[in-house]
Amino acid sequence: MSYPNVPQTSLPGVRRTFADWGVAYKVALGVVAVGVFGVVWSPFVGGLLYDQGVTPLIELLGAPEGRQALPAHEPETGTELLAVLGGYNVVVGICMFCARLVLELLGLAGEPILTGRMKPPGKLALGTAAAGVVVFAAGAFPGLLISLFFVDHESAVLGITATLDAISQAGSLLLVCSLITLVLRGRGIRGALLGWADVVGWAKLRCGWINRLSVALVVAGMIGAVPFLPFDGVAPIFASTGVTVLALGIVPQFRAGGRP
Repeated sequence: MSYPNVPQTSLPGVRRTFADWGVAYKVALGVVAVGVFGVVWSPFVGGLLYDQGVTPLIELLGAPEGRQALPAHEPETGTELLAVLGGYNVVVGICMFCARLVLELLGLAGEPILTGRMKPPGKLALGTAAAGVVVFAAGAFPGLLISLFFVDHESAVLGITATLDAISQAGSLLLVCSLITLVLRGRGIRGALLGWADVVGWAKLRCGWINRLSVALVVAGMIGAVPFLPFDGVAPIFASTGVTVLALGIVPQFRAGGRP
């Protein structure tokens, strides 16, 4: 089933090469490449960089001789640091790529580069998944850093870690939501049940994808409310957001005079 309410954003048949990719995509891939390089070479140069660079620097800043954190003359520490730094570079690069992809799918970054040939259901699923990756990383990886730096002072940062955990839960649930949007593609029985998404509400503004995304948020919230799943903190937010956005579709419907 086609999505008549979603405008075409690019001409079919236009092929793009890597040279046509925007600066943001190339920088993101460069950050990922630097991270992979750091992880691969950490066993070989991590100890040397630590002894010749990190140790003299922190001692210049006043680090004590008998310190337990970042101790001197331990090459293994340098290997671990470089591997962790490379890993975080990979994560940051992926998040940059996904954030740029979301902007492209929302039409906020000019002519589409990677998604011009995609159909609306694929765009909706891909955009939701990319947003989920960014949100998950924004919560999970700062939380991991805080847990490493405040290993003996967890109570002092309990509020921060709880907030970051909720953010990572929201990202995970967005990934679940992206899978649900693939189910809502509007074929067969699904088309009979969800055909209204292309006719009423937000469809009056040629934004029927908002109707389908709202349904996906509600379904994801219901799934996340299952007791043994780790989404109880954010599942009600997803469900209420989906219902609210879906209900707000009455505004374009009313302005259109209630016409189908």
